[in-house]
Amino acid sequence: MSTRALRRAQKELEERQQLEQLQHEEAESDEETTPAPKTHASLFALLGDNGDADEEEHVDSEADNPDTTEVARPPPTASKKSKRKKKKKGKAKIAKPDNAPTSTPPPSGLDDIDRALLALDLTRNKSATESAHLTSAISEELQHVYSVLSIDPQHLQAANEMRKLFGRSAVQNDNNDDEPRARARGHGHQVAGVAAAIAQRGVGPRNLSTIQRRNIFIPGKEEWPQAPSGGLGMELVGRRENGTAEYRFVHSSAYQSIQKQFMTCVASMDPERMIQLLHYNPYHISTLLQVSEIAKQQRDNASAGDFLERALFSFGRAVHSTFKDSLSQGKARLDFRRPENREFWLAAWRYVAQLGVRATWRTAFEWAKLLLSLAPEEDPYCMRLGIDQLALRGREPQALIELVESDHLQRTWKIPPNLAFSVAIAYDRVKNPEKARSSLRLAIKEYPWIAARLCKDLEINPTPKAIWGKEPNGDHQELLCELYVPRAKDLWNTTEATSLLVEVASSFDQLEAGEDPYWLANIDEVDLARHVILSDDRALLSLVDPRIKNQYTSTSDPLPPQNNKPSYILSASTASRSSPLSEAQIRDELVILREYFNNIDVTRQFIANQDMTEHQLLQLLREAGTTYEEFRRNTERVQELRERMQESGLEVVAESDSDE
Repeated sequence: MSTRALRRAQKELEERQQLEQLQHEEAESDEETTPAPKTHASLFALLGDNGDADEEEHVDSEADNPDTTEVARPPPTASKKSKRKKKKKGKAKIAKPDNAPTSTPPPSGLDDIDRALLALDLTRNKSATESAHLTSAISEELQHVYSVLSIDPQHLQAANEMRKLFGRSAVQNDNNDDEPRARARGHGHQVAGVAAAIAQRGVGPRNLSTIQRRNIFIPGKEEWPQAPSGGLGMELVGRRENGTAEYRFVHSSAYQSIQKQFMTCVASMDPERMIQLLHYNPYHISTLLQVSEIAKQQRDNASAGDFLERALFSFGRAVHSTFKDSLSQGKARLDFRRPENREFWLAAWRYVAQLGVRATWRTAFEWAKLLLSLAPEEDPYCMRLGIDQLALRGREPQALIELVESDHLQRTWKIPPNLAFSVAIAYDRVKNPEKARSSLRLAIKEYPWIAARLCKDLEINPTPKAIWGKEPNGDHQELLCELYVPRAKDLWNTTEATSLLVEVASSFDQLEAGEDPYWLANIDEVDLARHVILSDDRALLSLVDPRIKNQYTSTSDPLPPQNNKPSYILSASTASRSSPLSEAQIRDELVILREYFNNIDVTRQFIANQDMTEHQLLQLLREAGTTYEEFRRNTERVQELRERMQESGLEVVAESDSDE
């Protein structure tokens, strides 16, 4: 890619030289028709200009040469800028003759001067030019990555794909049947307990203008409750030098309190408490994800999918105003180390699985690409191990080709075996048989045991001799086979794909057994284990390193990273007083609470106005973006923490009356 950029720069340089030479020849021909002066003209006078910017330099040259008389100015054939440039270079040449090349005679005309100065200028700026070309090549490579990872929000809506496949009436009928199905789920035995319990509690009043508002992720449904997001938001962390923009989801103080209640419900292991929490906080992300898993375990896939959609709808309401544009350009990034961001990853991953059950593959591919674009270098969920099948099922072979051919991603990922094999099918579908054969040949040479397993599962007889008997060597290779072959064998189970596989495999005389994939050295085993755990396949779990598998303790946050970056302390305020807290934990929580009171500054205003009415207090809290319940809850929490400090013998110091 850098070679193309250098060739383009060289071509531009040659064109510029030809243009300057043509201008000089025209200037000389015009000068020949001009009457010659009676006296000898100075070389500097020939470089004179009509512009005011060069008058002082022209006077200086005449002062240095008193015998020089004025000569006829050349016609304005060249631009003032080019003449001014030639004049300055000419003076530098006379002042420093040692800088002229010694291998050529002194210049005798303007053409020779221009050539010599141009060569001198290129020599001086050679390193700068090469650096500029290298930067341009890197920028071009990154722009290609952004183009590959760009997201079309229209393809994030499953209803658009359903409408395209089955027509508008099918989508409308499906929406009309949602409410009867919801009522039907309320009847029956305990298997549908979650959906029935939530349905019996009611969903609250509706506001269609609010629910049907445009959402980048999921359109709202009429049967969903009318309620705010509860304090979920997004902010722009900053823009990076490579052009990307980092965002983060944020939790308000009210949302943090609900999050602490959620942790208490999880510790109680009581589904009824979780359902009750969801009733009062219908758009709390963690609760929605947990209840969705409960419904999934009870085989209520419709309710499980509905809760996931509601969570993504809540995320969509909270996004930053610039997030959609950055996402469309492939430049939006989220830091996986932040727990608030990981909830979005988890919700989107599970939604991709739901879309696969519905066979809306085009939408599933767009969501998988979205997760990939949020952290393409890290890829914490290893989306690259399954995105190829979504692209092929979603009839997007060209998108898969561009993903694999990205120079930046090739260096970062080292292209795993599933992409190496699937891209051959993609080339075949876009009618490029030469590239299909060459790419498949490289894949089989690197991973012969995957080709052998494909032939075995497709019942190809006889198996090509070169790959016959090739088996995975160790758990790593076995894991890769199980992650790809069972999922993708139906993509190879066509006449064209099977013929291609047999033809290329038969072209080898002999193949080695195959070592561990070279890209495994560049992949985090925790990321790979996280992918296996989220795939929900117990057979694959046995192939995961036990040391990593034993760290899996929570379905709400599977295998959090070691460099976890929480934004606040997640200690439930509703916990019993007997729960131990260290001095550092107490002080850290007091700092968070103090920041809350400093932001709203209600206490100071209340002290200044002792006659403040309840209405005035509520108005102040509303202007500060908080509620009376949150204000009361945080006030009680401060008192509780101070009592704990006093019980522990720690000193409580107030900096001012307002702090006290």
